[in-house]
Amino acid sequence: MAAELVEPKPTLLEHLMEIRGRLIKVALFFFVVSAGCYGLSAGIFDALAAPAQGHLVFTHPVGGMMAYLKIAFMAGALLSSPYTLYHVLAFVGPALSPARRRSLALALVVGYGLFTLGAWFGFHALPLAMRALMSFDRPGLRAMIDVDAYFRFVFMLVLGMGAAFETPLLLFYVAMGGFISAATLSKHWRLAVLACLILGAMINPTPDIFSWLLVCLPLFALYGVSVLVVAWAERRRARDQALILKA
Repeated sequence: MAAELVEPKPTLLEHLMEIRGRLIKVALFFFVVSAGCYGLSAGIFDALAAPAQGHLVFTHPVGGMMAYLKIAFMAGALLSSPYTLYHVLAFVGPALSPARRRSLALALVVGYGLFTLGAWFGFHALPLAMRALMSFDRPGLRAMIDVDAYFRFVFMLVLGMGAAFETPLLLFYVAMGGFISAATLSKHWRLAVLACLILGAMINPTPDIFSWLLVCLPLFALYGVSVLVVAWAERRRARDQALILKA
């Protein structure tokens, strides 16, 4: 009986060449998508700048152009993310078992969905936050907001909420590793509430309590969801360990 041929494992150089090829593809796709978004950047700019109520200015000759470029690159990064995640999965997938490969693919899809949901919420919280901040505009104290500083604020709010919405997924894998439990999270809920209040103030630095709480409330909800997710992860981990012991 002829021995089965074993496919040789790729060498380090072949891995590096594959990484380079995938990085080139990801970079080219990102720049193509960003170039397409630049053609739409005027509409995106108008949507994002509307809460500033016409008070945006730029103090550098290239300030206006840079604002459009940053919008195009940010939109390009968000829209090209699925393609980037595909290459991450395609690179590490062959080294994983089919079950772990499916788990990683699911984690990437869920993570992208959670980030998109958080960014969507941050975008819709922006008008309320700006309405509160612009309430200080009055005779003798006129608002002249530098466009670069404004979009730093916008991106911090939108991307900050997107990152915050990743909490349940992150805690799920921490719990699967046995580093945290639902009982611990439930016990220290007061610290979690304080952390949510501080994080809400960092994401949305406004003196208006209503818009501040508007950001904090989903963070509270995320913590509650995280407790349920961690409890589910504990049950799954216990089941996996029981199956290993039986094997």
